[in-house]
Amino acid sequence: MRRQSGQSSVEMIGCAVLLAIATVAVLEALTIVRARITAERVADQAAVLVGEGRPLPASLRDAARIERRGDRIVVSVPLPVHLPALPAAAVVTATVPR
Repeated sequence: MRRQSGQSSVEMIGCAVLLAIATVAVLEALTIVRARITAERVADQAAVLVGEGRPLPASLRDAARIERRGDRIVVSVPLPVHLPALPAAAVVTATVPR
């Protein structure tokens, strides 16, 4: 009986570790998606403002790094947590309307 109890303890710890790793992976994926959505929103707003010749408000500049490259706006939103083998920022490009 004691041997089975020890085996189930090891299995429980193994499952807990796998569950923790899966949780971290899901949270990191959600963080990347959120940064991507923010970058898309900022890029669209910045492209419209630049197309209209209006200055970018501080709220957009604070949310992301914004660069103009010809008729394109490139927006980078840094990720709050950086894990190896994952991007450091979500980068989106939008075209300035004419």
